[in-house]
Amino acid sequence: MRTHRPAHRLAQRPKAEGYCGGDGFTLLEVIVATGLVGLVALAVAPLMLMAVQTSAVAQEATELTNSGTEQMETLRALPFTDGQLAAGGSVVSSDPGYSLDPYDGNVDRYIRWQITDAGDARKHIEMAIGIRKSIWGPPREILLETYRTDLQ
Repeated sequence: MRTHRPAHRLAQRPKAEGYCGGDGFTLLEVIVATGLVGLVALAVAPLMLMAVQTSAVAQEATELTNSGTEQMETLRALPFTDGQLAAGGSVVSSDPGYSLDPYDGNVDRYIRWQITDAGDARKHIEMAIGIRKSIWGPPREILLETYRTDLQ
C-alpha cells in the first residue's frame, strides 16, 4: 500500500547534508563573474588615470592664475606715481623689483612682469606666471595683461 505525502510536506522536508539545490551560484559562475568584473576594471583604469591627471593640471593652472591675479591686483592698487609702477622689467627673465622668483618658496614657480608707459596717463602691465617643472606634463606659462590709468 502506497501512501502519498502532500506536496507541502515534501517542500518542508529537511535537505540532506551536502545537498546543492538551485538556489545558489556554482564556483564556476563566481569565477566567470569575477573575471568579467576584473576585465571591466582594467578597461576603466586608464580613464581614471586620465581623469586624475586632467584634474591635477586644471588645479595647477588655477593656482597659477590665482597667484598672477593676486599680484596684478596688488600692482593695480598702487598709486599711479608709485616707484613700483616705474617702466621696466621683463616677462622673459627675472628682474629685481619686477618678479617673484621663486614664488611662494617654490623654486619651480615664478611671476614676472613688465611695465611700459602707454601714454600720458596709462601704463601697460604684462605678467607671466609659470611653472618650470610639472608632475603632469611640460612647463606651463600663463600670460596676463592690463592697463593702469591715472584718473585724477
